[in-house]
Amino acid sequence: MNHERRPPLNSIDVSESREFAIRRLRLLTLVGPLLSILACNGATGPGEPAPVALAPVSQVSAGLNHTCALKTDGTVACWGDNGSGETTVPVGLTSVAQVDAGRVRTCALKTDATVVCWGSTGGGTAVPVELVSVAHVSAGGFHICALKNDRTVDCWGSNTAGQVTVPFGLASVEQVSAGYGHTCALKTDRTVVCWGADNYGQATVPGGVGSVAHISTGFYHTCALRTDGTVVCWGSNTAGQVAVPSGLANVEKVSAGYGHTCALKTDRTVACWGFNIDGQATVPGSLASVAQISAGFYHTCALRADGTVVCWGGNTYGQAAVPPA
Repeated sequence: MNHERRPPLNSIDVSESREFAIRRLRLLTLVGPLLSILACNGATGPGEPAPVALAPVSQVSAGLNHTCALKTDGTVACWGDNGSGETTVPVGLTSVAQVDAGRVRTCALKTDATVVCWGSTGGGTAVPVELVSVAHVSAGGFHICALKNDRTVDCWGSNTAGQVTVPFGLASVEQVSAGYGHTCALKTDRTVVCWGADNYGQATVPGGVGSVAHISTGFYHTCALRTDGTVVCWGSNTAGQVAVPSGLANVEKVSAGYGHTCALKTDRTVACWGFNIDGQATVPGSLASVAQISAGFYHTCALRADGTVVCWGGNTYGQAAVPPA
């Protein structure tokens, strides 16, 4: 928890949010000039890798205080906090098909269906040697899950809440999403199964969810995109993260972050709601032609149709400062 540098969302009320905002303003007042000097000198902060230039991007993933992008050439670029090595991409890593930024680690799925992870040595960064034939990888708070080509799921890492204990007999899985302390799987019959931490009901799939096309797990909440283009969320609602905006429809993908949620619509625009102390739920007015959306802890990133990335929200560690093309 020492890497999060913020109070847990479930402990934040209105008065605490205001107090935190004041503390944050004081901190920025003190360190802002120093950061500006570093930026002007082309230097990087402690533990930060040298800036990397982005080529056209095919996928973006926002983590806790870092962001990673998969380039169209199959390589990965990461930026932001590197206190645990989460932005230090392994030398020679190529032929990547998918990347996922977790809390303080990052995982990449290669075209040969194997997985490589880097960052914090705790919470399951070491990939099981027997893991093969992977179709998708999802990095959570303290655990990682992989969807295999046979439509089964393997999880590893911290299991304090049972988040890596895949339900016996779980099969015919189409998608898996690892949250902070819980995991959810979407089956081919369009139903959802969740397990792990359930202190706010985030792992209890409500009745009447209906036919689901896509799922996303956040910190203490879960969201599902129905096949009719509408969204339903459940779990903690301390910041309004499960309160889907009235009339939201024609959604193509949903992404649940720390305390906010974002949806990509079929008209290529984005809608976000929930925790917004860093502006992570305030979509830039000029944002359009979006191909993918990723809600992190305190920031949000979007991949545009032209292969460029735009991020907004918290930028204390440079996680929202997209490297130049």
